[in-house]
Amino acid sequence: MASKIESVDDYFKSVPETHRAALEELYQQIKKLYPDATEQISYSRPYFKLDGQPLGGFKAHKRHSALYVWSDTALGRLGDLLKDYDTAESTIRFPPDKPLPKKIVKAVFDERVKEIRGK
Repeated sequence: MASKIESVDDYFKSVPETHRAALEELYQQIKKLYPDATEQISYSRPYFKLDGQPLGGFKAHKRHSALYVWSDTALGRLGDLLKDYDTAESTIRFPPDKPLPKKIVKAVFDERVKEIRGK
């Protein structure tokens, strides 16, 4: 039985090497953009909270990695910026060996922060 994931370090130890570099880069980007966000683990995946609200998180899957933003509308406001990615209402799926570009990560989280802070 796999050990319980209780921290971001535990999570990265559990991630296949094929997925790890892109997710670690994503993690560092989020931390740099929002240093006041708090880290948590939920459903065995890391996520961040800002002002007490879920900001976003990520997870490795068998054939892809995913960024989750806990918003039904934030991604829809980004239009063509996400046209090259497989998206759902609150998820961006990307190849495990290709990190999301910084401009996409920033745009996604900027939209989510507007929702959280009512701006």
